[in-house]
Amino acid sequence: MASLRDVATRAGVSVATASRVASGSAAVRPATRKRVEQAMRELLYVPPGRLEPSGAIGLFVPEFGNPVFAALAEVMEMHAARAGLATILCNTHGSAQRELDYVRMLLERRVEGMVFISAEITDVRGEHSHYAQLLERGARLVFVNGGSEELEVTSVGVDERAAGRIATEHLIRLGHTRVGFVAGSPYALPTREKSLGRRDALRAAGLSDGLVAHAEFSVPGGRAALQELVGRPEGERPTGVICSSDLMAIGAVQEATALGLRVPDDLSIVGFDGIDAASWTQPPLTTVEQPIEEIARTAVGALRAQVERPVERQPNYVFRPRLRVGGTSAPPSAASTS
Repeated sequence: MASLRDVATRAGVSVATASRVASGSAAVRPATRKRVEQAMRELLYVPPGRLEPSGAIGLFVPEFGNPVFAALAEVMEMHAARAGLATILCNTHGSAQRELDYVRMLLERRVEGMVFISAEITDVRGEHSHYAQLLERGARLVFVNGGSEELEVTSVGVDERAAGRIATEHLIRLGHTRVGFVAGSPYALPTREKSLGRRDALRAAGLSDGLVAHAEFSVPGGRAALQELVGRPEGERPTGVICSSDLMAIGAVQEATALGLRVPDDLSIVGFDGIDAASWTQPPLTTVEQPIEEIARTAVGALRAQVERPVERQPNYVFRPRLRVGGTSAPPSAASTS
């Protein structure tokens, strides 16, 4: 656990100066204050003498543009309230720095624990030392839809590799031999896991797994990735695609329509998440659902267990996704396979 001396050393100031900044004294030059505050953030230093535990939990979401995050947060808040816990919602906008700032704020407020939905730790490029620092402080953490093999933190989520395999096997059973991947960031662990599941299914069927295009996890990202895939030479274009999320799948449907492709006659599309909006498309989206209610309930329960039984090690929870067949997948037409 970081001390005030650690902060002073990191900032290159005396302990007395670091103490003045920590206490809120104005007798510090702005540039010096900035260095000390940055060191406090990096080391997750919280001045002693704070309030008793607040009876609240911190809930981190990367954004609200994807409805699945809002759905998970809503159900978690409901179960937390039933357990007598308030919820402090922290929208990080996908920023590691914002996540770090929120973490320190929650430590100051003595929250009972923190739940991270699709946390910054799922980005393999990131620097994740603050999670280890939290564990050193005795913080109670749960990762939802993305964990770490290096940290002893309870994770709750869906089997992403199974999701990629289930979606791909669905298209293979329909007769598709060129199955593309409208993929999210190549640095996101869920993307990599789905890619492995897709590869497993394709290789088991003796098919190539080279049709992949990466873009943002969004509707515009889905459109951009699909445009790249169908822009390949005739005979190499996919007749069906799986997508990293329902939002990307909705974008793929929009782009296919804009390009004059009929869904599913000319191109089959499978999403992932099972958000309500998947049933609003025309035709309704075929998707691989994650069990949002079960994941959210289990995450809150796992955090409560850490609070009530702190010496008992909690397991990880992995839920199997389910295929929900809509109207965007069908056998390939004779024209599309030529």
